[in-house]
Amino acid sequence: MFSSIIYRRHLILRSLIHHTSHNRGRRKSENVSIGKLTSQIKNKQRRSEVYGKLLHEQSVEKKKRRQLRQKEELRALENGETPAPRQVPKTIENQRVIDETHIVREDEEEIHNEDKEDEFASYFSFNSSPKIIITTSRKPSGAVFKFLENLFTVVPNAYYYARRNYHVKEMVKHATARGFTDLLIFNENKTFSKGARVNGLLHVHLPEGPSVMYKLTNLILSKKIRNHGRATSHYPELLLNNFSTRLGHRIGRMFASLFPQKPEFKGRRVVTFHNQRDFIFFRHHRYVFEEKKGVRRRHGGHLSTAEVDEESFSKNRIKKSSKRKGKPSLALPSGEDEEDGDEEDGQFSGDEDSDSDSDEFKAGSSSDEDSDDDDDSSGSGSSGDEHDDDDDDSDDDSGEDEDGKKKEKKPFERKKKLTKAQKKKITDENDDRPTSVIARLQELGPRFTLKLMSVQQGTFDSKHGEFEYVRSTETDGTRKNRRKFVL
Repeated sequence: MFSSIIYRRHLILRSLIHHTSHNRGRRKSENVSIGKLTSQIKNKQRRSEVYGKLLHEQSVEKKKRRQLRQKEELRALENGETPAPRQVPKTIENQRVIDETHIVREDEEEIHNEDKEDEFASYFSFNSSPKIIITTSRKPSGAVFKFLENLFTVVPNAYYYARRNYHVKEMVKHATARGFTDLLIFNENKTFSKGARVNGLLHVHLPEGPSVMYKLTNLILSKKIRNHGRATSHYPELLLNNFSTRLGHRIGRMFASLFPQKPEFKGRRVVTFHNQRDFIFFRHHRYVFEEKKGVRRRHGGHLSTAEVDEESFSKNRIKKSSKRKGKPSLALPSGEDEEDGDEEDGQFSGDEDSDSDSDEFKAGSSSDEDSDDDDDSSGSGSSGDEHDDDDDDSDDDSGEDEDGKKKEKKPFERKKKLTKAQKKKITDENDDRPTSVIARLQELGPRFTLKLMSVQQGTFDSKHGEFEYVRSTETDGTRKNRRKFVL
């Protein structure tokens, strides 16, 4: 009875899989999902089993297509042909909706003329240099000052003034009178039970504006960044990435007005504002150039492997084996290396004197064995006295010279241990391989993320200000279309 039920269930599953696979082949052009194909099965257990088998079939087919594509690409490379272009995956960035605010080549002249008359024209024409005042919200916590300590290593020509009880309008008035070009106010939340955190930035360009409000998140200080470096006092190089709309172009010029347009490449500092999906990522890096032994080979592609010469491989093998204590190299490639190996064996085994000493030791051991029987017949006291006399003579010799004067004992000197830098220097001097210069980026910190909230014309005015942009998912159209961006 039980076996008949299992057999009947097996037949039902086979028919269902055949039916769903038939529908999948028939509706392949419609891109029907596996869930829709199995939705007609009412039994949950059967539906899950069929769904799992169809999902496994789909993954197997995908793997076969990938292997076939790799074989065709490898065959094309072997024949000297260009392989077929790879399929570009669909992402939110490359599927972005381009509207009328997006900058195209036709608008470049118009934007260039607008830049000559905007609020930042005097700065980009080198008529004024940035001078920035940085302050906080009222009653700041210690976390804000730790962040400002990192920020002053990034922004040159920046000065801190305590907020006290001044309003923003009063601060704008005093900063304009003292010749400052920008005002940065960092806000923090007041939930001290969970820990105060910096959560906002108000950037006011002086004296005519605009005023921009940002939401600040994901703050990480330099101390918490692994293998971070220290910033120098050189002016950094500024990078603005992916600000492709008119509003994004305006925000990028406002960021650029904070840094002098005279980058000192000697310091190798880079400050980056990277826009991605309307999130502005701030990073602070430094170029590092390192010299390493050995030539870096160009990689031929994801299908190829790096080629290694037999000579270099054998030399490295000899070096590794010679580093072992008291063990000569096991594998030697040529006759010349064998001679070198014999010399190394001589070094490990000792000099000619040591060989003669070993022969004497062997002879002495054999004579001792022969004289064991004689020692049994003769007494052992005379031999013991002789040894005591020899010890006394050795003590006298060690303590006094021939003239009878005592020798001065030298203080115990420890061998100096080499540091890692000294060991590396010695190995580099002994290494005959050519050096290659490798460039990398070292993060200096801090790092954080900004989200644009509003852009106000003129200086900050909470009551009567006119806004160029206010973040709203309804008016932006970003709520209904997640592939539409503002910056």
